[in-house]
Amino acid sequence: MKYSICSISFRHELVSLLELVRFAGDSGFAGIELWGVHGLAALRQRPLDIPLLTEEMDRRGIGISMISHYADLNADAAGFPAVEKHWQELIELARAFRTDKIRIFAGNRGSRECGVRDWETVALRLRLLADRAAQHGIRTLIETHPRTYADRLESAIRLIRDADHPGIGINLDFLHLWESGTSPEEAWRSLRPFVLHAHLKNVLRADGGHVFAPENVYAPSGSRSGMVPLAEGAVDYRRVLPLMQAACPDVQASLEWFGRDPFHYLSQELLWLESVRASPGSSKLSPSL
Repeated sequence: MKYSICSISFRHELVSLLELVRFAGDSGFAGIELWGVHGLAALRQRPLDIPLLTEEMDRRGIGISMISHYADLNADAAGFPAVEKHWQELIELARAFRTDKIRIFAGNRGSRECGVRDWETVALRLRLLADRAAQHGIRTLIETHPRTYADRLESAIRLIRDADHPGIGINLDFLHLWESGTSPEEAWRSLRPFVLHAHLKNVLRADGGHVFAPENVYAPSGSRSGMVPLAEGAVDYRRVLPLMQAACPDVQASLEWFGRDPFHYLSQELLWLESVRASPGSSKLSPSL
């Protein structure tokens, strides 16, 4: 498997993209998941630095695994042209950083809260945005995430099928589907044909997922209580990671860390992930795919 750091992990650190490139390369990561906020700022303020960054990434053998950003698929009719304009900016950003994936959330309310017309609108708009990105060889990923139309296994599969576009895939966040009652193994087996990326993070207890609510994790004063390394949390990654490795050895995953001291955490986490890959016990797990 190929692992990436997330630039969003450093949202409260005074650190440049060049420093992140060097850290990722020196630590053994395959890439960086670039938060759209960071990427758009670089494109707007220092566009001439981007070719230098991509050259440095080439030299170190890493790349931008995907752009992670947002598109308001629930905007009213009058507001959607602004969404389309912003989407074009994200396509230009992906091209500048030479990545072929943009991740967004599917809507801004839970799948059980939406009506038939809401669902049809989101699926149609998702297909429209995906089609525009696909014209540039870029795939559109929807994340399995609470308070979106892909908040459960069933709704994620339905949305993929209803949007019906080959350029649409899944960014599989195991923790969030686990919160909804789906084990990591079941999530992987059911969504494997659509998974183009994965997010890895963990919590200490089953009732601790609220710590990842956007209004908390993006706030400098937000609580970090319950955010723990992958090996120490309630979600058991020791079983699903070998399944993924056996079936799709080139699948990409990002370590989505929102806690303190990201340099130390990410370095140690990669060592643990490599130990899971090398563990004799893990190789005995039956893929059962």
